[in-house]
Amino acid sequence: MTASTTQHYRPLLGIALMLAYTLLANGLDAFTKWMCEWYSPPQLIWIRYSSQTFLFLALMPQMGWRRVAATQIPLIHLARGLALLASSMLFVISLSLLPFATANVLTFISPLLVAAVSAVLLGERIGLARIATVLAGFAGVVIVIRPGIDSIEPAMVFPLLCAVTYAGYQLLTRYTAGIDAALPSLFYTSLVGCLVPSLAMPFFWSATPSLLEAGILFVHGILAGLGHFMLIKALSYAPASTIAPFGYASLIWSVALGFLIFGEPPDWGTVVGGLIIALAGVYLVRIESRAAPSR
Repeated sequence: MTASTTQHYRPLLGIALMLAYTLLANGLDAFTKWMCEWYSPPQLIWIRYSSQTFLFLALMPQMGWRRVAATQIPLIHLARGLALLASSMLFVISLSLLPFATANVLTFISPLLVAAVSAVLLGERIGLARIATVLAGFAGVVIVIRPGIDSIEPAMVFPLLCAVTYAGYQLLTRYTAGIDAALPSLFYTSLVGCLVPSLAMPFFWSATPSLLEAGILFVHGILAGLGHFMLIKALSYAPASTIAPFGYASLIWSVALGFLIFGEPPDWGTVVGGLIIALAGVYLVRIESRAAPSR
């Protein structure tokens, strides 16, 4: 059953939560880019997911372990967690190497990648309109990258790989829809993101934070988890066709924060290519909402 068919249908609240989520997420990303000056990407990712896992474990006695950890599909959650961990790691590497807006814009192609492969992996029908929309989005990527001997930046491969791995996470999440509730999904992605990087910490521990810095990084991790929960709640108040287009407000926040915090004026390729990717994504949502069967 979709959100629109439930008593919780509140589209304005859902839109407000989505806009707040995009602003919070970009603010946290800006903080992460700044912290890359002192900490390695694996260390920052480990701290983020460890903070969320610690909070889950602390609250589990009150919430009940079944509500937090009971699952019918542990292996799928493991795959989801690994895909999201890889996406997060690649994105932090992107932030450390690229202008803030460029790193963000190139990850916007993830929904287009999902659309491109869902016909094969999920058996969904694909029409000419969807094909044209996906191709338009990829054209936007080409504009951002501007391939050429003097202009191409090898580090741009990292946000593109981030989009690929996040698309895999989205496809796995589609598969799990209706099987497990939101809390186990959040818990297991946090747990995987905590345990797997722990194995690499002896090799990537770049700096030991002070007590104050550790507290700030802990709050950063909790806020990242809160942002993901805000996104889930937004989608519970209104269907994705209503909510998803407002996610592209990230384009505005990333350009603004990149200029105000890092002194990176947006170039024409990032802005024009980003707008094309965003418009393609919005139109793709519209196409898929029309094609979705009523329930």
